[in-house]
Amino acid sequence: MNPKRETRTVTTASVSFQREEEGAEKLQKWIAELSPEAPERKRLEEIQAHYASLLHTAQLVTRMGDRLQAKLRAANEELAQKNAEIARYNEALQKKNQELQETLNALQESQRRRKALTVLGLSTIVIFMVTELIEYYIEQTASKATSQWANFFSFGFKAIVALAFKPLEELVESLLARSVRK
Repeated sequence: MNPKRETRTVTTASVSFQREEEGAEKLQKWIAELSPEAPERKRLEEIQAHYASLLHTAQLVTRMGDRLQAKLRAANEELAQKNAEIARYNEALQKKNQELQETLNALQESQRRRKALTVLGLSTIVIFMVTELIEYYIEQTASKATSQWANFFSFGFKAIVALAFKPLEELVESLLARSVRK
């Protein structure tokens, strides 16, 4: 036996043909009550045969329709389950996509920060070397009174560079972010 046929559900006719069957039985009784020679008996027997055939066809079509409707209902339920499953997969994919985007953004920000720190670190080294050279030049060429001011000037310039380090880092980082977007 076909396994698909075993799983199918058979539904009974949703339409009752009780009245029609009772009418066919009444017609059969009227025909039986008529004499065999009556001229309307033959016509009534033809009508009864056509009516019985029509009733049988209507019952058959109704049963087939009920079975097809049950199949359609089962297919719709299966489709609804598949749609719900697809919706769950889509939701999970959207969450993974969002996590991936957040990770990618964090990675890009980390790379920009690392580049900015490298640029600023090198800039700071260069600035400190330049201030040391300026301080050395002032000490070599100036008198003792001006060399004291040179020390204050050098210390002040180094303090400004140290305080400006974080804002400069953010500025370089934003410039790098703009260049990445382009």
